[in-house]
Amino acid sequence: MKRSTTFLLSLATLLTSAVAFGQSTTPPAVGVGLTRAALIEQALSRSYALATNQAEQTKVKIEQQSLRNQYLPEVTFNPTFTHLDRDIAITIPRLPYQPLPKEIYSGPYDLSQVIQRRDILRATVSANVLLFSGTKIPTLGKALVLKGKAVSAMADKERMAVIRDVAQAYDQLALVAKSETVLAEADTRLLAQTTFINRAVKEGLATPYDRSKVELAAQDLKAKHVDLDGKRQLAIARLTQLTGLPAAQLADIRPELTPLMADTLATGVDNRPEIKALTFSEQAANYKQKATIAGYLPQAYAFGKNELRRQDLSAIEPYWYVGVGIRWTLFDKMAARSERRTAQQDVLIAQNNLNQTRELLTLNLAKSRTEVATANQLLVVAQQKTTLARRALDIATKQYEQGLIRITERLEAESDFQKAELDYLQAIVNQRSTAIAQREATGDLTVGDVQ
Repeated sequence: MKRSTTFLLSLATLLTSAVAFGQSTTPPAVGVGLTRAALIEQALSRSYALATNQAEQTKVKIEQQSLRNQYLPEVTFNPTFTHLDRDIAITIPRLPYQPLPKEIYSGPYDLSQVIQRRDILRATVSANVLLFSGTKIPTLGKALVLKGKAVSAMADKERMAVIRDVAQAYDQLALVAKSETVLAEADTRLLAQTTFINRAVKEGLATPYDRSKVELAAQDLKAKHVDLDGKRQLAIARLTQLTGLPAAQLADIRPELTPLMADTLATGVDNRPEIKALTFSEQAANYKQKATIAGYLPQAYAFGKNELRRQDLSAIEPYWYVGVGIRWTLFDKMAARSERRTAQQDVLIAQNNLNQTRELLTLNLAKSRTEVATANQLLVVAQQKTTLARRALDIATKQYEQGLIRITERLEAESDFQKAELDYLQAIVNQRSTAIAQREATGDLTVGDVQ
């Protein structure tokens, strides 16, 4: 308990000193408006992954509308022209006797009546509307609603990925800016040392070898400046790719670099987008399985037909008709049975994917917690090493000026202090990265968490 309390007090002191360090060494920022939050919002607005997810959500809405459209009537307009080899007529042959006296009727007793001419031009309109789908359409509608929720949940995953990527690139810029400050201070000390060693060589108090060691240290600093410039260009290129902003607009950013407080209260992964999406997918698979029952139930429909061109109708054809019907497939070659068995396997697959993903994300959360604890401890150690290295440099500088140590020992102390400061800055970046990873592991990462 005492060790834990000591560690927390050390971490609190470190956070305070880190804030003071960042505020005291940060030069005025030309791109002050380009904060982490501003760049993240810019990246979210142009994210291809989020745009793709939005398109997926739109597709689900189109599928839902298409499913509802199954209840709309299907209207067909059908004009036709037909040419027969002869007219269609009814002929009654002559009777073999005279049924009426000639005084009453002397006309012909044979009859020939044309009921359809050989050229037939017709136009009809017919309609067919589904009244009952055997519960298939409403059940599939519920499945599509859950599918839409699953797709929407995955948008949160893409959003957290963008936040993480921008934060890491921005932290790299901050690391470069702070490292440049460290090297600038080292340049100032080395310049003073160069002046001192040159005067000492002239007075015979130092050798050319000592001066060559100082010149070598100056070259090492130049190499570190070149390396930092390359890292800055890479970080700017990454931010340009994420946000679409020109590199010239990002070049003058000098971000702050302070540790993040990790979330120690989150205990589960139920808020992860993958868990939500797979849960919705499992429920959707259950509804799809229920929809297969419709293959065993009858369907009800209404129908109607109207003749638009009536001149060529035969005597036995109606002008219009309407009706209702029931369609019940008694044997479908086992199609409904196969569809139901396939849906059952889809439910099983969805359950397995959910369980596997939950286990992997739980393991990832445990890993992120361990990394956060380790990063916090290493940050405390790095801060303590910086303090000790600074004290050793001050002592070495005084001892060298008094002639108690050689220049090589003085330069070693300078190198140790530079390394300690740079390691401390890298430790802050690592601590921030693990804290962000832990937030992402619980599904709670927001823009405000990376400030």
